[in-house]
Amino acid sequence: MRKRVIVGTWSTIEIDKAIEKGYKLQKIYELEHFEKTSTDIFKLYVDTFMKYKQEASGCKCDPKYCKPDCENDKECKTKIQYIIDNAAYNLDIDKVKHNSGLRFIAKICLNNLWGHFGMRDNFTQKEYCFTLEHITKIVFNEKYKDISTMILDENIVLTEYKKKEEYSKPNPSVNVYIALFTTAHARLKLYELLDILQERVLYMDTDSCIYNDDGSEACKKSRKYDGK
Repeated sequence: MRKRVIVGTWSTIEIDKAIEKGYKLQKIYELEHFEKTSTDIFKLYVDTFMKYKQEASGCKCDPKYCKPDCENDKECKTKIQYIIDNAAYNLDIDKVKHNSGLRFIAKICLNNLWGHFGMRDNFTQKEYCFTLEHITKIVFNEKYKDISTMILDENIVLTEYKKKEEYSKPNPSVNVYIALFTTAHARLKLYELLDILQERVLYMDTDSCIYNDDGSEACKKSRKYDGK
């Protein structure tokens, strides 16, 4: 039987999971190691906006979210208390009410933090040229690549280009290791669900999963991930 082999770059937590599932590490080509590590460097920031997001999500007592007078409903109160008891954040029961605007802002704040650490630092540049000298300066510049031009009218030419890697300045806000471990933890969280459901999975994305709920124990276990 021919063995399957894959070569790539992964975080240590993903390697640990692969070994746990029976894979064998054959060869290490390069290792980036840090003497000091932290698990709570962004804890206060994340906890703050996750609290806002969960409170603004409401209790979802029906598909249309809470009604204006829903906070007085006993069943809804019970569901809100369940959210609070199972949340990792100190939610305020009086603030658990659907607020799409606040939820959107909290979600953007959470996503933008991680996005900047993994942001590309060599975007396509655009310049409007009004003289032949300006166009020539761009087209024949040895520091540029992927150069294109578009005549907009008889006086203006749009040029687009990227800097070659050796001339591109790194973005000071980028930290590939933070971005790497953030996405690695997200992949492993999704994998937890996939590992439970196995062949019942019909579709998955980076943050979602559609599966066939056949009433099995596996599906019952997976329900704790619903809406998360």
